Amino acid sequence: MVSEWAVKNRILSSEASAESGKYNLARASFQKGWQDAISNPRIHTIVGMTSAQVGKTETFLNNPVGYFIAQDPSPILVI
Repeated sequence: MVSEWAVKNRILSSEASAESGKYNLARASFQKGWQDAISNPRIHTIVGMTSAQVGKTETFLNNPVGYFIAQDPSPILVI
């Protein structure tokens, strides 16, 4: 699962995050479901209606790309 991989492997830099150090879902636990849906092969569409600054870049881009590179290499295009 993407969320488990992120907690074990991601380190956030002070340049990219207000809270640098190990990635932690404690402050925004709602992101766990989104991330795990991305790695679930039975889920084909994810729709998120969110406000600003809730971690969408980490949730929908950085963590999934890192997960698939490390755990399940596959074609990925990020534009």
